[in-house]
Amino acid sequence: MSFLNLTLKHSYNSEQDDLLNDFYIPVLREASTYRRVTGYFSSTSFAVAATGLAQFVKNGGHMQFILNVRLTEGDYEQIEKSTQSPESLIASRILEDLERLEGEFVRNHARALGWLIANDFLDLRIGYIKDKKCCNDIFHQKVGILEDGDGNVISFSGSNNESAYGWQYNSEQFKVFCSWKQGNAVFVNQDIENFNELWQDNASKTKVISFPDAVKKQLIETAPAGAEEVERILESGKNRHKGPRVVLREYQQEAINAWFAHECRGIFEMATGTGKTFAALGALRQLYDQEKKLITVISCPFLHLSQQWERSIHSMQLNVPIVLASTANTHWQHDVVGKGLDQRLGKCNQFIIITTHATLSTPRFIAVMSEMKAPIFLIADEVHGLGAPEHSNGLLSVYDYRLGLSATPERYYDEVGTAKLLEYFKGTVYTFCLHRAINEINPDTGETFLVPYDYHPIIVDLEFDELEEYVSLSTYIATLVSIENRSKDEDLRLERKLMERQDILKNADRKYLAFRDLITRMVREGDISHTLTYCSPKQISIVQSIIREQGHIVQHRFTSHENATKRKEEFNGKTERGYLLDNFDKGTYQVLVAIRCLDEGVDVPSTKNAILLCSSGNPREYIQRRGRILRRYPGKEKAVIYDILALPNPKEHRIDEPAVRNIIDSQFKRLEEFAQDSRNEAEALREIFGIKKAYLPG
Repeated sequence: MSFLNLTLKHSYNSEQDDLLNDFYIPVLREASTYRRVTGYFSSTSFAVAATGLAQFVKNGGHMQFILNVRLTEGDYEQIEKSTQSPESLIASRILEDLERLEGEFVRNHARALGWLIANDFLDLRIGYIKDKKCCNDIFHQKVGILEDGDGNVISFSGSNNESAYGWQYNSEQFKVFCSWKQGNAVFVNQDIENFNELWQDNASKTKVISFPDAVKKQLIETAPAGAEEVERILESGKNRHKGPRVVLREYQQEAINAWFAHECRGIFEMATGTGKTFAALGALRQLYDQEKKLITVISCPFLHLSQQWERSIHSMQLNVPIVLASTANTHWQHDVVGKGLDQRLGKCNQFIIITTHATLSTPRFIAVMSEMKAPIFLIADEVHGLGAPEHSNGLLSVYDYRLGLSATPERYYDEVGTAKLLEYFKGTVYTFCLHRAINEINPDTGETFLVPYDYHPIIVDLEFDELEEYVSLSTYIATLVSIENRSKDEDLRLERKLMERQDILKNADRKYLAFRDLITRMVREGDISHTLTYCSPKQISIVQSIIREQGHIVQHRFTSHENATKRKEEFNGKTERGYLLDNFDKGTYQVLVAIRCLDEGVDVPSTKNAILLCSSGNPREYIQRRGRILRRYPGKEKAVIYDILALPNPKEHRIDEPAVRNIIDSQFKRLEEFAQDSRNEAEALREIFGIKKAYLPG
């Protein structure tokens, strides 16, 4: 254990050096103590340096880390008013961070962190700025001090934080001083003195406190039982980011080629499950060969999808810095501007911003992007969402390269919004439709991309007052549609009224009787397991009551209230949503009663039976939902779709009235489209034609 065995440089820069393998891992292997002041810390730094840390532990090494916690102005106000102590505020903040941990890989390394603390390998303290007027950080430069068994000391200071990104992906640089080299001792000693001053809480601007007991207790409680499991966890991360790079399928490359041939603008209209995310990242990877300096903005409709995009970026081995610009990162503007400045100074050639449609269209985001000096590539996931009046401001001319992704880019009853999207992205350049995904073999698996399905439509009558309200709203909608140059307020009003009108069809009262009969039959036939019931917010309580009438169905609601990030003891360390999906996969929950999950990018691939109670005539909605239901899952050979929908009774209502005809035409269009791709196509179409005859003129 001696640093003298190493060949070390005085300066490291990630543009030329491999910070992880040239410096971090080698010095950890030889070290016996490691003291660190860091603006940001993540247990993932242990994952990427697993081989070095494993030897450090075997050396009997000890670490002392001072971690920065950023407090908001509101936090300081609470401290000043004595409504909360700094210790309790910081403890709650860190516990929230632990609850938000996503994925087995990250959770396991947090468990390893707990083991290091429990076994005295790691001592943590927390630092924060005492005065809210000061910069909200400990140091602009981060410092590390390592000592070997012979008393040789290395200190380093620079830009990188103690995280996987700090050591492996970001554009970083730092200086290194070695106590045994001439002229270096004065710098090493100064770093040690500064660290000790902080550690003992003697600094003038920074307050350093013990690591909160509540957090320490939670980490230790989840820690592995022994060193063997810790070593296994650490080793599992050693080559995490060096696995085989995703190989694109032939049709994905065709899509990329079509996009480049279209001057790097266009839309991929690809069904759920066909890999449009990787096709988009493949286009980005190829664009890097063309643009050495590039900013990429990935915009998603929902915040949780940003995590999926980040995982996909790692899978593609696009090892560039990522900034999350959303409500989940209150400092995103500072981070984005900082990366832009690094790029201008030559410290960082490329970086990726992952954001949401809502943030993309804010004046703040628009102002930041308008000041960037490098080419910008916009990838818009579920691109139809950017045609909405409240989001279309985000479609800036500063985006040099543009790629939209959607199974259905057209906006329902919004010709203006659709035209704006198609003009901005210059139309669809590649299509992989749902019919193709159901029938074409995936060369990677030897099976079709999506599973085949049986389709069973169930028709109920609209009540008289429901139809009257539908007709009244249709008259008002027709007036709004006829306005040639609608204002934004009029566009928003039109969107609201269209939703109100759709809700009448979705929430038709007679659907409950049909649902009760269907559930009773499914239970009687022993076919209730892995059933997803998709309903509206108005329907969910009644639907759950009907299911309870059966007496022995294990069910659970699956809505936005079932938190996608919060972890509790009763969920076995998983997120609440993850816990529900896991138990649905296992069959513990036979039925999930869901709201909006199929529209929010949430996959429930183990679904074998789907009951659609709130489908509309909106092609985007029913194509998206069907695609998500048909995702493949081990042991799943097919799906069964029960489609409960409402129509005017031809004996009670005038079916030649334009608004009534609109219901009939849109619902039958959807019925026939579902039937034409089903396994029982002939049977379903015969049934539909039998119903349709009652609505034919004459």
